[in-house]
Amino acid sequence: MAYEIPSPIDFAFGLDAYEPAADFGFYPTAKYAFVTPPSVIRFYQGHWQTGANRQQKNTAVYSTSRPVSTSRSQSSQQAKPLEAASFGLYWGDVTKKEVKVSFSHSMSQKKEAISGDQWQHTGNRDSQRSQRWDQSIQATDEKNRDHWNQPSNIDCDQSSPFRRVDEFSPPHQIDKFGYLIPGASLLNFRFAGQPYSPEATPAVYFRMGRRIEAKVIQPRDSKRSSIFQSNRAEDQPVILPWGFGQKAKDESVTGNYGGETDPNIIVKPEPEQPEIRESYLLMNIITTVVLPARTPLELPSMEISLDIDSFSWSFTGELWGASNIALVEPDENGPKQIEVDINGWKWIFIIERYSTNRRFGDERYTLYGSSRTQLLAAPYAPQRSKSNSANLNAKQAITEELANTGFTAIYPDLNDYSTPDWIMPGGSFSYQNQTAMQVVAKIATTAGSVIIPSRDNDQVSIQPRYPASPWHWNTATMDKIVPASMVISLSANWRPEQAYNAVYVSGTNAGVAVNVKRTGSNGDNPAPDILEDWLTETQVNTERGRNELAKGGNQSITTIELPLTDTNTAPGLIEPGMLVEVQDITGDWQALCLATSISASGVGTVIQSVDLERHY
Repeated sequence: MAYEIPSPIDFAFGLDAYEPAADFGFYPTAKYAFVTPPSVIRFYQGHWQTGANRQQKNTAVYSTSRPVSTSRSQSSQQAKPLEAASFGLYWGDVTKKEVKVSFSHSMSQKKEAISGDQWQHTGNRDSQRSQRWDQSIQATDEKNRDHWNQPSNIDCDQSSPFRRVDEFSPPHQIDKFGYLIPGASLLNFRFAGQPYSPEATPAVYFRMGRRIEAKVIQPRDSKRSSIFQSNRAEDQPVILPWGFGQKAKDESVTGNYGGETDPNIIVKPEPEQPEIRESYLLMNIITTVVLPARTPLELPSMEISLDIDSFSWSFTGELWGASNIALVEPDENGPKQIEVDINGWKWIFIIERYSTNRRFGDERYTLYGSSRTQLLAAPYAPQRSKSNSANLNAKQAITEELANTGFTAIYPDLNDYSTPDWIMPGGSFSYQNQTAMQVVAKIATTAGSVIIPSRDNDQVSIQPRYPASPWHWNTATMDKIVPASMVISLSANWRPEQAYNAVYVSGTNAGVAVNVKRTGSNGDNPAPDILEDWLTETQVNTERGRNELAKGGNQSITTIELPLTDTNTAPGLIEPGMLVEVQDITGDWQALCLATSISASGVGTVIQSVDLERHY
């Protein structure tokens, strides 16, 4: 159905909303911005090609079947063959034909065991087929089919021209979508279900699409805002632990400025000068009890020892009689503990094991024990693994290892040097399958320190291996003084070491690198480099390097024997890590105590043997 228009009208639908100046007849009484577009009918045609020839063979093998007294009947209908048309295949009702097929099941013969069906080649008349839906499609409608071909070359190239933006013109109006009909006359489009044909009515032509006017782009987000916040902290905080001040190196400098004095500075006291006599009369008092009942225990002989690289005192004692060994045998509460008191110096030991040597009329046992710090190591303490994710102080790490164990750590600082405290960054402090004592010992070794266990309480002392450098021992404050008149015997073993004057100390994954040199030297003889994970700050690296350089030089290990005086008489007990001055007949000399051994015999004799590291 066509429409008569007084004059040709070009329906160019722009970007503005459609105003219903023309009545399309779909909704005569209401106004709509969008109307139903004309229907467009597209026709599709399917073409069937000749199928490939395929031959299929089915073979069924029948064996002896069981006789079944059942009969079946089947009614089949034979389709009437139709002549193939050139353009299509017509489907119609087939002629009904009844065919009765009966099957009788009985014992089959062996010769009939195999049967085969074979598909034969189809006739040429079936090689081409075409199909259409109904007869409404006319031959003239095939011109509207869509062909998909290679697009022309002009559609492959797209270019975007760049022009200068419009910076100062007012903003463009936002485009609107819709239909615009020019003129004021009403148009009535009634398609009545028929397809729209522009050839029949050239005066009215619908052009679907939009016409975009090329406009210069304008900047929209030309504003810039800056937000200022606190910057991220890049430098890790450095915590300097403040402790007791060191002894003033130059005491001759004084001032008259007045002001308050610092009462917290504690100067290391001078050692007690022993009394020098021609002869000494000592009365040794030795008592041993089993804890906690404090049952007396008779030990004819014993030996107590400790070296500077051990974390617990060791005990060896001889015991007579089976009745006495029953007092120290372990029970359901674990190993027994004993307290040994020699001239006022007390030790508490855990009896870990014993051995026996029985003879007729002679039954003896040998006891072996350690001080209570052994509880922090195997086999008493569990093994653990740990890795810190945040910064951790070394002394804080030791406190965490000793938590819930009853043990505490102290850090003597009355010497020229003390154990430093430093920060280990997150991820640098880690270990696997270590006991608490193993971790504490490694931290102490990292700083060049040693662990000196307490004798009779749950405490460990962590102090530098060399409280003062050997080249300053002649001016350092000693811990003990041993006169030549108290020396029972003296033996020396010459042991020279390489005199290094520099060492390179550095961390591995984190930390700093420090080249430690001996004061007054040019560092031309460096020691092997020290690389460890927990060396993360300059202070600890320097202290570690100082202790490594202090080990070198010409030296000897001198062993002296002297009596163990009581707690009120000098020199008393000399423990590892102490600086000792020996007033020898050839001259006074200073040394570092490396090991101590106290032996007590059945006749009441107590001898203290001390190994001293003497530098020349």
